[in-house]
Amino acid sequence: MKNKFATTTLMALCLSMTLSVSQAKALPANLEPEVESSVWEENDQECASVTLNGKELIAFRAVGNSESLEDQAENLADKLQDLLKDDKVDASRLVPAQEGNLAAIHLDGNTVLTFTPPAGQDIQPIEHSFKLVNAMRNVLGIQAIPQSFLKMAESQGADQAYVALSRSTVAAPVNFSADFSGQASWYGGKFHGRRTSNGDVFDQDGFTAAHRTLPFGTKLLVMNRRTGDSCVVEVNDRGPFCGERVIDLSRGAANKLNMLSSGVATVDCMVLPVEKIASK
Repeated sequence: MKNKFATTTLMALCLSMTLSVSQAKALPANLEPEVESSVWEENDQECASVTLNGKELIAFRAVGNSESLEDQAENLADKLQDLLKDDKVDASRLVPAQEGNLAAIHLDGNTVLTFTPPAGQDIQPIEHSFKLVNAMRNVLGIQAIPQSFLKMAESQGADQAYVALSRSTVAAPVNFSADFSGQASWYGGKFHGRRTSNGDVFDQDGFTAAHRTLPFGTKLLVMNRRTGDSCVVEVNDRGPFCGERVIDLSRGAANKLNMLSSGVATVDCMVLPVEKIASK
């Protein structure tokens, strides 16, 4: 299979701001996608899995009178093999979705695959698809779809959520080199509508940040180290002034980084030349 996942330069990545092939590591030229299924017993329980190039994508375990795990895993493996070997299919554009009780995968708004999700797990079918698609992206060297996709998909639908993320999310490039790292926090609420240190009106839903010393207008690519979620923010305020935190983010940026509930997160930050960033 020809390598469709070329490494992208930082400039091209920042200008495109997409969750596409531009974020992928290059595959070895001789590496063909090989999807296989296997079945085994563990503690007298039937188990099955589907793997891509030897790495597990999804696992099934027998629950009650669930359908044959061997058939379930083999059926999914065959579908994935056909999908990934199709030269017209760009794996970086596969979108997790669901159709009724089935997990699904979309491509350019069309359903290209459905499967029965593993039984015994109290999560939605789209979450199984999300895990499967991101597992494939990991094997193929493609940037993972951020966790925030699932929440957006609830209100917008899977395809619209993916488009929205593609327009606003910048993935950390392969050659990502942090200028500084540490704990980030976020602020909003009572500060919304107030003046920031540079005179802007603070918009809690925007993509801005407070830093102690960086010049106002500095653009930063900020990545949540735990989740891999990332976004670009502009420094327009001073802070944080709490402990050893290195940056204070607007609520909108924190939401994109999937750190609203935790309040703080370990982040890596890279200063981006202003002329290389597309306006948001």
